[in-house]
This record gives sequence, C-alpha cells and structure tokens, in this order.
Amino acid sequence: MGSGLIGRTVATPGRRASAGPSSGMATPEKWVEEWFSGGSSTASGVWVSEETAMHYSPFFAGVNVISTDVGKLPHLVYERLDRGKRRAREHPVYRVLHDEPNPLMPPIAVRRTAQAHALTWGTGYLNVVWNNRGEVVELWPLRPDRMTPEIKRTGPGKMAVTWRYVDDVNGIYTRLFPDEVLPIGGLGYDGIRGYSVVAMARQSIGLGMALERFGSALFGNGARPGGVLKHPKKLSPEGHKRLQADWESMHRGLDRAQRVAILEEGLEWESIGMPPEDAQFLETRKLQVTEMARWLRLPPHKIGDLDRSTNNNIEHQGLEYVTDTLMGWLVTWDQMINMRLFPGADRGRYFVEHLVDALTRADLKSRYEAYNVGRQMGLLNGDDIAEMENRNPLPGGVGETYWMPLNMGPALPPGGQQSDPERKCPVHPGCTCGGAK
Repeated sequence: MGSGLIGRTVATPGRRASAGPSSGMATPEKWVEEWFSGGSSTASGVWVSEETAMHYSPFFAGVNVISTDVGKLPHLVYERLDRGKRRAREHPVYRVLHDEPNPLMPPIAVRRTAQAHALTWGTGYLNVVWNNRGEVVELWPLRPDRMTPEIKRTGPGKMAVTWRYVDDVNGIYTRLFPDEVLPIGGLGYDGIRGYSVVAMARQSIGLGMALERFGSALFGNGARPGGVLKHPKKLSPEGHKRLQADWESMHRGLDRAQRVAILEEGLEWESIGMPPEDAQFLETRKLQVTEMARWLRLPPHKIGDLDRSTNNNIEHQGLEYVTDTLMGWLVTWDQMINMRLFPGADRGRYFVEHLVDALTRADLKSRYEAYNVGRQMGLLNGDDIAEMENRNPLPGGVGETYWMPLNMGPALPPGGQQSDPERKCPVHPGCTCGGAK
C-alpha cells in the first residue's frame, strides 16, 4: 500500500520516486510552453487552455454548478444485509468520505476539486493513502496535467495501468500504482482517460472569450464604433498624430464617453464601424451560453439562461438535471470507489452510494401528499417520515406503528393457500372468506 504523495514533507518511498531538476528550458512548465506559443490556438485568436477557459463565465458557471452539487451530496458507506442495507459508520472509508478526507480539506473541497478536474482535463485524480492495516486514511487531489497513465500487458489477456506523476516545480517524479490512485473520468476513447471538454470545445470557448474581449474594448472606447475624422485640407504627419492623440485623450474610455465633441476647421466625423446590433453581438453572446450548456450537458437555466424557463417547468428541469447530468457522474464516483477502496473481503459486502434526496425533493405540499400515500399503503410510519424530513422520532413511540386501510387484506392467507369460498370463517360468523380476512 502507498504511503501518500501529497501532504507529506517526505515524498513517496524511494522505490516509487526520484528527485529531479526544477523547471528549465529542457523541461519547461506548461505555462512556459503556453507563453511561447503566442496565444493563437483558436480561429478567434484567443488562447484557450484548461486554466484560461475558467475565465469564461458560462464555462466556469457550468463547471462550478456540477462540481459543487456533486461535492455537497452526502457520500455514505453501506453494508449489504440479507434484505436491505445499513449505514456502516464504523468503516474507515465512511470517515474519509463523510468526515475528513485529509487534515487540510473538508470532503466538499476534495470532491469538488476532483470533479472540476474531470470536467476540464477529462479525468480527476485522488491520491489514496493507506495505513499499515490496509485501511484508507486520506485522500488528496492530484494535478491531472501532471498525470500520465501507462498501460502494460502483464500476461495473456491481462492488462495493468499505472500513472506517472511529474512535478517539475517540486522535483517529484514518481510512479503511482492502482491502489494509490482514484481516477474519476468522463467520456473517453479508451476507458482510462476522459476527453478534455476544454480541448473538444476549444473553438466554442475561444469564440465566447473573443466576444467578451470585443465587448470590453467596445466600452473601453466609449461604447462607440470606430470612425474617421475628415479634414478639408492635407495634414502633415505631425498634425495627424497630434489630432489623433488629442481626440483619443478627450473621448476614449467610459468616463469620457458623453463629452461633447467640438469640431473646428471644417473637421467632420464619419463612423465606419459595424454597430453591435447589426452584428447581432448580444444574440451571439446568448447563443454561446447555450453552447456551453450543451457541451456540459446542462439545462441552460443552471448557468443563468432563463429565457425558456417558467414557474411551471423549472422544477421538472431541475429533476432532469439530476437524472441526466449529475447521475452519470455520481455513478462514476460510486463504482470507482467500490473498485478501489474496498479490497479483499470488504468488496461486495460494503458499497458507497450518494444520498440524492435533497436534490429531488419536491415542494412541501407535493412532498406531504406523497408521504400520506406511502403511509396509507403501509409503506411508511410516522418515524420514517420524520427521518426523511430530518426530524427526530415522534415521542412515546407513537410513530413506530404502520397503518393500512381496514378494507384491505392479503391476496393469500399466511400459509400461502388460496382461501376456500365454501369454508366457513372461524373468526367472522356467517362469513365464507375461509380466514383470509
């Protein structure tokens, strides 16, 4: 079992790590490569990477809402029973997932970080730390841009994956084994790595960022399109530069946008810019919000686009968000944790599951109507309902009783035999139910 890569003054044991030089011209950091690239990787001329994409508000909003909702849900460990399940609060994984994944971060921070990495880089990684008893004790987020999976054949029809972790800044070069890594990946081509949404949507994000820059420049120039000053005579180069400098110093910028222009010596202003409304600037910006929602599989209202949301459909859209957007990520978390954190005899006996009730709760009236139906069916008692409403059991044990209508009875008697209509009921005189009531 690994001793952990992050949160230690001493790195991974010698058999898995070796020190190396810091960043230099031979092994430059990623930001150095980006800086030398000139920032022209998209058709719009805007450099888009996993870091710069987070400056684009629709993309940041989408990543933030999914990551936060995944991170805030209770992640519980259960033990399988013959019928049903119970919360296994005594299991070490329960404490790591629910209470304290590591000494520096609460559970929501760890899970939100890994989920955000999965949405941007394609796969989020957590370093799993085990103690000498084979118990999980810590989880630490890893930078996905420093992780490289390596798949090797270990035998006929058998494959194994390890991860090479390269941190030039801190001089960490190590290989992480499957029990040390918890990968959370999205859609991918090999089942190991997920596609980077930023890489796939680079042109869409670049267009949106270019529109933001255009709008900023527009208002920086007084929210006026470009134009020319026409002079009836020919100006010298010095006069041309002086006139341009005087005009910009008087009228460029928001604080000078409403100044009155005084044109002398026959000067005329002629606008040659394309007005934003003619270029459908605002409509294009709104379209880019929908585009980001499409890339992240989000209902547009979750990132602030309420054009098609009403009081009648917003609740249904919220349920669609849980089932269509979140559920795939929640299942990924559950299945990966079941595979990696429950070795040996614990696998199959224990499992994790998200508690999504808080996200699927209807309004108060609809919720209480559903409780009423469940109680009349004999499925719920008062204490069950109180627990689902995050309340204490009813006093005096009155909430422990299950109720059902008197006009209902079992289809078969307890012995499993169909009742004989000719047989007299030993309980109800004159009745031929055969004791089925």
